[in-house]
Amino acid sequence: MPEGKRPARDEFVNPYTFVQLPKGDPEAGWRTEPAGHDRLADGRFSGVLDVELTARSPLLLRNAYADSEGAFPRRAMPGFSEPVPYLPGSSLAGAVRSLHETLAGGCLRIFNGDFRPGYRDQVRRRPDGWRLARVAEVDENGVPLRMERCPEEAVWVESAVLERALGGASQLKTGARVTLLGRGERKLDRWQLEDPSQVRGGGDWVVLLTHAGTRRKDRKSPEGRGKLRGRYFCATGELEGVVRDVSFADGVWESFLDAVDDTDDMRRYRQDPSGGDEKPEWVDVEHPKDQRFMGRRIAARRRLYEDQVLWVLPEVTGATMLTVKDMALAVVWRHAGGVDKASQRVPMRASACRDPRQLCPSCRIFGSADTEGGLGDKGAEQRSYRGHLRFGDAIPREAYDTTREYLPPMGSPKPGAGQFYLNRSDGSEGKTCDEKNDRPLREWGSQGDGRGTRGLRGRKQYWLTGTHADRPYFRAREAKRTVFHEDLYEPGNKMLSEGESVRAGSVFTAQVRFENLDEAELGGLLCALDPALLLRAHDAQDPEAETPEYGWAVGGGRPLGFGTVTSRVTVTLLENAASRYLGEEPPSLSVEEAVSAFRRTASKELKDIWKRQLTKVLRLDWAEPHQVWYPPAGRLPEPGDPLNPEVLAPSFTFWKETSGGRAEDARFPYRQLPSAAAPSPTMRVIPQDKKEGR
Repeated sequence: MPEGKRPARDEFVNPYTFVQLPKGDPEAGWRTEPAGHDRLADGRFSGVLDVELTARSPLLLRNAYADSEGAFPRRAMPGFSEPVPYLPGSSLAGAVRSLHETLAGGCLRIFNGDFRPGYRDQVRRRPDGWRLARVAEVDENGVPLRMERCPEEAVWVESAVLERALGGASQLKTGARVTLLGRGERKLDRWQLEDPSQVRGGGDWVVLLTHAGTRRKDRKSPEGRGKLRGRYFCATGELEGVVRDVSFADGVWESFLDAVDDTDDMRRYRQDPSGGDEKPEWVDVEHPKDQRFMGRRIAARRRLYEDQVLWVLPEVTGATMLTVKDMALAVVWRHAGGVDKASQRVPMRASACRDPRQLCPSCRIFGSADTEGGLGDKGAEQRSYRGHLRFGDAIPREAYDTTREYLPPMGSPKPGAGQFYLNRSDGSEGKTCDEKNDRPLREWGSQGDGRGTRGLRGRKQYWLTGTHADRPYFRAREAKRTVFHEDLYEPGNKMLSEGESVRAGSVFTAQVRFENLDEAELGGLLCALDPALLLRAHDAQDPEAETPEYGWAVGGGRPLGFGTVTSRVTVTLLENAASRYLGEEPPSLSVEEAVSAFRRTASKELKDIWKRQLTKVLRLDWAEPHQVWYPPAGRLPEPGDPLNPEVLAPSFTFWKETSGGRAEDARFPYRQLPSAAAPSPTMRVIPQDKKEGR
């Protein structure tokens, strides 16, 4: 970061930021027909580029085909006696394409336009009308075809009572059958049964077990005397004995799937989907009182299973039909974020190219694959376009050793975190929702969208580092290699992983072959391979300061500081049609001329993005390395000061207290990620509240 802008000691820098998407109407010819592959046309070039990559931080790649899934990819190569680590050409191609899309304002090629986040409901009683129901039949996708409802209000039975009636904790699970001889007492505005003599095993009542995380854990009383003991009650309902066909009100099933996607169950499943989802996965439930095994629940999936019990808001329509107006897997469940999907939160020009005759600048040279499918009037159509580039593997200069890495949880991106993923809104900054039961402003579809649907921030970019030893991960790893696996997270956590890295300073060389590119297209490719060719001329920093270094990232672990490389590109072969086929002299085109041609094709808006955003995002160490971490549990110390790994634990308090929500007697002002164009990328640390635990 430039001098005079060092962050305060109680601030941190989020590992990622966003480069905005061009908003204006695309200039003429932005989407146009590509050159094709039938001939080397006039004014177009083919050739070979040599690329030298220097690792400025350790490189982390994983080989899915190796015996150990976390191993760095290796293969036998001439000049080496043993298989050596290398960077696959496919990894290079993906990273370079992503950067080219950012530089050239290309479409969002890898983008789930149907995404809509799910959010956890506030802890409160569901409105009247909700009932338990049993799934009687599903189709091949797990969509319920028939259900049997419980017409009366649920009765909540203490788990110890159910265990006794069923013959032990191993028999207490979702879908278990019991008989209740009474409904107990009315407590907390619900029926609550605690008398063991009123419960029998077997019968027409079904049991629903859910995650015990919302129940009160053991903690000391406010006076310090003894402990407040948590108790677990299961919802039970008496089936009516009539199985009905099911229909869903508009959007109910889609909203259910969106809500499921953000659950911990699904995050863990995406980490290891090897077991499939054709059969239910049974998950142990630990009692909140003493964490002993209490029973089993069915893990949340993007489908339901026969005999699964859930909550529904039903409407009986005729003797044989049940219309589901809403549904949930628990009484405190999740809801979808509004009605707008991700595709409605980005500019129209950002949508992925589908017509091979009308492609954006990136798709014209890297290729375009129509992933949406569909049939034409005469059957299946091919609507893809083969690219003009071939990336070779990056070969190491020497046989580098690898280092085993023990990585903290790094799940899929969470675009539902509006504080970071939604466009900044000055009207919302520092505000809260109107009422305590209103949805926090961070949520899609909340009051924060009141003036119009807030757009997504843009393309995600991770801060690059040339002094990786200052990054919190490497400081913690230096003190103890397995700190994230042994000290900060539960053993066996499926979100933890391992990998192998190659040290900083390693050098790799690769060849990129190109065909039928014009002068500007070649210039754009050169800039994507070495962004310094473009950005040094646009850097807004002091021209008398030390020449800035620009790079890009490849491989995994980028939030932690892995993967930063700088590059040097050399044109080793350049041909046009005359030199290739007629033996004439090769064309004269310098790197500088090609880059200038690419610069001339850019709009004023795109050049402004280069100058105000990319000169920071792609600059090594523009963000202070020792401050770059996800919202931490405590203050991140300066380099050289002792680092207690506990501060690297996630701060759930941060997300709560920046949400723009309200509680009974508290407000949590909405705070937003600084823009990539902001003078400083820092945010204030909000230490983890010890009462919330981890």
